[in-house]
Amino acid sequence: MTAVLDSSSADAPIGEARKTRTWTVVLCLLVLAAAVPWQMRWGVIPDTSWVITLCEKMLAGSRLYVDIFEVNPPFTPWMFMPAVALAHKIGISPEIAVHVYSYAICLAGLGLAAWIARQAGLAENRALFAMLPLFLALLVIFPGNAFSEREHLGIALYLPLLMLTAWRAAPIDGRTPSLPVALLAGLSGSILVLVKPYYALVVLVPALYAAWSRRSIRTLFAVEYWVIGLVCVAYVVAVQYFHPEFLSVIYPVLADTYMRMQKMYALLTTYVPIYVVALVALRFVRPGLPLSPLVSVFTLASLAATVPLIYQAKGWAYHAFPAFSLILAALLLRMAQAAPATYKSPGTAMELGCKTLLAAIIAAAAIPFMQTQKLNAEFVAKIEAATDRPTVALVGADISGGHPLTRMLGGTWISRDCSDWLGYSARYLSGLATLEGDRETASHYRQIVDRYVEGKLAELETKQPAVIIIEKKDRGWIAELVRRQDYVNFLRGYQQIAENDDLQVLLRNPGTGQAE
Repeated sequence: MTAVLDSSSADAPIGEARKTRTWTVVLCLLVLAAAVPWQMRWGVIPDTSWVITLCEKMLAGSRLYVDIFEVNPPFTPWMFMPAVALAHKIGISPEIAVHVYSYAICLAGLGLAAWIARQAGLAENRALFAMLPLFLALLVIFPGNAFSEREHLGIALYLPLLMLTAWRAAPIDGRTPSLPVALLAGLSGSILVLVKPYYALVVLVPALYAAWSRRSIRTLFAVEYWVIGLVCVAYVVAVQYFHPEFLSVIYPVLADTYMRMQKMYALLTTYVPIYVVALVALRFVRPGLPLSPLVSVFTLASLAATVPLIYQAKGWAYHAFPAFSLILAALLLRMAQAAPATYKSPGTAMELGCKTLLAAIIAAAAIPFMQTQKLNAEFVAKIEAATDRPTVALVGADISGGHPLTRMLGGTWISRDCSDWLGYSARYLSGLATLEGDRETASHYRQIVDRYVEGKLAELETKQPAVIIIEKKDRGWIAELVRRQDYVNFLRGYQQIAENDDLQVLLRNPGTGQAE
């Protein structure tokens, strides 16, 4: 991976170039070695744990969107299925396989981007070679609680396309990308769009910049964009063929409930201040030097990624990862930007100040990614001591209540849903409509709540889970269920075995039976 950017041997003694290459390789290995224990702070994050369970259910014969109600398009399980299937085939933990898979994707994306940068002969190449460990750290250490999320892996594979776009914007010495380069960059870049369609904007905006820089609309019809377009068309056809229920059944439900749940205030206060500081810092790093095409495409891609962040308006860190990782990469590239001979250096003190500012921005930007939902080992051990490989159900709207706890217990998830998000969302929207005096809308969502609760109670009665996890923070949802006497009667067959600040865990009493 590191050798592909080493174009400095013609300008430096062979011994010096070899020494630089060796240190870069060593630092990259140290970053990878540090990333493994670092990621143990979060373990396998809730979303990834659920996707592993989802893949296992599909491998066992469950039908996606029929037997399992999943909020994401089918590319989510398709993306992780190779790792989960391989883990089962060779007899290792799917969690380990998915983490190795995630590291491999990060290395592949960064390596391909470095190879394209060398092919392009970018002016920044000599500095970029030495900075490879920093870019690797952005992919395997900075993500924190976003590690292995779809956005995280999509951005890693999007980097080659950005490098190619910078090359298209300002070719050097008449160099043009070969067909294999364009095909690989297009295939790699298409993953981000498959992850979530509105990330097409992150592809389009830098492409428009390249077309504007060349003063030619033909740039928009380069091979890589044809590849992305054809891949996306093939994906839509595949979704409609294999899982028509997603577009006809699931998406309308999502648009009516899940997508209307927003946390705009939390989003704006958590991410906007530090993002604006990072954006402004582009002018303070290497002051007076115009942005290079490479810095420009990364910056524009980051700005485009803020649109999906605001559109989703959930405030979750992994939604912010594309915008933040790309703007931080742009700042690193700004430090690497080659300056013309006429450029007046700001001096050593100013350079040190810029590096200090950059370090402070990265540290501040990392704060939302540092929060962990990893369960205390003693809490898990207490549950394990009371039950063996239980069937598990959840009362609560947050996916983190049941995942990864179910897998940590070696348990079996009984529910069709990953959590009670649908009933919870409909209840909230019904209450909101009631406050606004919209009786028709309130009644609509109230019906969704009632249907969901009826299905929930029927599922509990039929499957008789050995363990029920209750999310204590969802007091309104708990109250909704407690209104039903049959739910109260059902819980009389359970006793509490563990509790922490967030969860209450109930175990079915001996002799009351359990469904297979």
